[in-house]
Amino acid sequence: MAEGLNLWLRQNAAVLCSATLRRAPNMLVDEDDLFEFLALLADSVTALPEMQLANVQSWALTSIGHDARGAYDWLVVLRVLKQEIIARLERQFPPQETLRAMRQLDDILTYAVIEASQLATDMQRADLIEHMVQLRRQEDRLEETKTKFIAVAAHELKTPLTIIEGYANILRAELKNEPRLNVYLDGFNNGFRRMREVIGDLIDVSLLDLKSFEIKYREINLERAVLLTADSLKRYFAERQVDLVILPFGVPSSTYGDEEKLKKALTKVLMNGLKYTPDGGRVTVTAVTTRQDESSDEMGGFLDIQVTDTGIGIAATDLELIFNKFGTAADASLHSSSKTKFKGGGPGLGLPIARGIIEAHGGRIWAQSAGYDEETCPGSTFHIELPLWLKEPMWGM
Repeated sequence: MAEGLNLWLRQNAAVLCSATLRRAPNMLVDEDDLFEFLALLADSVTALPEMQLANVQSWALTSIGHDARGAYDWLVVLRVLKQEIIARLERQFPPQETLRAMRQLDDILTYAVIEASQLATDMQRADLIEHMVQLRRQEDRLEETKTKFIAVAAHELKTPLTIIEGYANILRAELKNEPRLNVYLDGFNNGFRRMREVIGDLIDVSLLDLKSFEIKYREINLERAVLLTADSLKRYFAERQVDLVILPFGVPSSTYGDEEKLKKALTKVLMNGLKYTPDGGRVTVTAVTTRQDESSDEMGGFLDIQVTDTGIGIAATDLELIFNKFGTAADASLHSSSKTKFKGGGPGLGLPIARGIIEAHGGRIWAQSAGYDEETCPGSTFHIELPLWLKEPMWGM
């Protein structure tokens, strides 16, 4: 039967090619390609099963190669070819002989379909991965361009702001005997101060993104840094009647770092706690040593500074989002330029800056909360984990 089927395929190759390509027009598969496959089909009928698979695999690699469009066209052509073979066998042979013939051909045709499908899938996956890589590169370039633009724009804003502020000071000198007008000038100054803070944040976050944020290492005491930061923020907490409690650390807190930048990071975290804590609440700062098993001649473990508030808490889905640039979880309708207004959303730069500063020091920052609830106020805890350097780190020299 195999020898007869081999002969039949060769005798009917021209008719099968014509009928198949007529039903599957505009394909990359041409008549010569189909003749070649029918010759393979005829030769493989008399071969052992393992050789049939090997023959088909070799054909797929040489005839289809790495052409995804060609692989998909072959899938269509093979389906139509199988239908044409069955139809012509049924017209020329009794049902039982047709069934035996198709049993001999079915494995080979199935192998061909599988190989074409695999090649098409692999190439499609490779194309998709390459496309994703290109998109990621474009996204990185866009992000870098945006970061540079923000940095340049922030620097450019400083110049006109300085000019306006200078003229306001001249007016103050000219109008020193006009108390009513000086009230207006005080309003101008408050606006100038807030604008300088926003511009400073834009510059800081841009420098962090561009890896241009300079850390000046000095021997410092983290407990002292926390106390100084808290002292500078007392008036804001007093305005909202929120208690700011700094508990004695009771553990070593000497290390090397940039005290001014760490105080800026601490300020961002403490002010975040104030903003999301209702009037009459509390923000508490404590510290514990952690990761003592990582101690070495250069480092004595880590200090985990914990800032815990009695505020409205953070939804689980927002615990990481709040550290993204411009990724505030606050209600946009409550946006406020005030530093202390309850739930007043800002530009979303405070916590990203804090994270950038902490990570630049070799530490990490994260938040924990039982959830978001304005009624029960489950609160949240921010962990600021910093290395306790015993000597100035090499990258700080």
